[in-house]
Amino acid sequence: MKRSTPRLVSLALALFAPTLLTACSDSGPTAPSDGLTVFGGPTNPARDGSYTEAIRAENGIASLEPVVIGGVEQWVLIRGYDVTNPVLVFLHGGPGSPAMPYARFSFGGLERHFTVVTWDQRGCGKSYRAEIDPQAITLERMLSDTRELIQMMRARFGVQKVYLMGLSWGSILGTLTARDHPDLLHAYIGVGQVVDVERSIPIAHAAALARAADLGRDDAIAALSQIQVDPVDWEQVGELGEWLEELGMGDIHDPSLLPGFAAEAGPLTEYTAANEASEDAWQALYDASPLRTDETWLRNLDMIGQVPRLEVPVYFMAGRYDYKTPGVLAEEFLNGLDAPAGQRMFWFENSAHVPDIEERSPFHTVMIDTILAEVGG
Repeated sequence: MKRSTPRLVSLALALFAPTLLTACSDSGPTAPSDGLTVFGGPTNPARDGSYTEAIRAENGIASLEPVVIGGVEQWVLIRGYDVTNPVLVFLHGGPGSPAMPYARFSFGGLERHFTVVTWDQRGCGKSYRAEIDPQAITLERMLSDTRELIQMMRARFGVQKVYLMGLSWGSILGTLTARDHPDLLHAYIGVGQVVDVERSIPIAHAAALARAADLGRDDAIAALSQIQVDPVDWEQVGELGEWLEELGMGDIHDPSLLPGFAAEAGPLTEYTAANEASEDAWQALYDASPLRTDETWLRNLDMIGQVPRLEVPVYFMAGRYDYKTPGVLAEEFLNGLDAPAGQRMFWFENSAHVPDIEERSPFHTVMIDTILAEVGG
């Protein structure tokens, strides 16, 4: 299967791009006039001079730091107003599409209720290193890294369990981690939940044709009609993905919102210019990894068959216009799942693949007023 352009990462890097960083001192947290401690900010930079926006709170955290996971240095962003709140670990999409370019913007509304941990996975974003062996970027290795990160955060914050949220590729890691290590988790939240890639393609194709007809896009209809989905021609899947983006059925349903998001988010200070410039290199690293050189594992993925039971509370978040990972399959998976601790599905009517960006306010409301209220910390 051809890899389509990592559109969400490219857009995030372009729209939430860093300005040139001014020199930062190595001083510790400053003491503002209100007596509260300042965490983060330009006077509290990371080792490479980048920094995350300041949080002013007596018991907060705003840390951008390297940690060693699986023997490799990787970067995490940890933000929250009270470190006694429940810990939420976020697993980004891809493989190789890091979340730090949009994490502070996307999850800022959760920081008063959770300690939010965003991780740039092995070999991408701030965790890119030229010396990383692409052959070590396997599903098994990434699952091991996920488990190690969770255990690290449990020890750091003195908690027995964390909330685990996975987006797209991250939902594969999240679901399998929830299956194999329920004792580590309060709950699992799947966003843009992957279920069965082969089954998703004809569903996406039919929806794209219908959408093109509604929009009067004869060009799209003609092009889509040339894509074979029964059986699936894997060489054409990348082209289908490009049309999904064009028709508002890929990452973002309404791209006209992105400039406003960028203005609201402000500069991406968590990345240096070197981090941003390395995107082609980390994509090449992933292209050389077993995750992409042999995608049999992905084509054969069947969550319904492989994950019949989850022993933690399960919540799925689906954008109504998401056909990268059709919500109808997530709903089928959830309805048939043996989930003794409970399961719920939430639809976001004006979103595609990333409701955490496109419909942040209702997304945060579900996380705080429903999931946190039901599960507790």
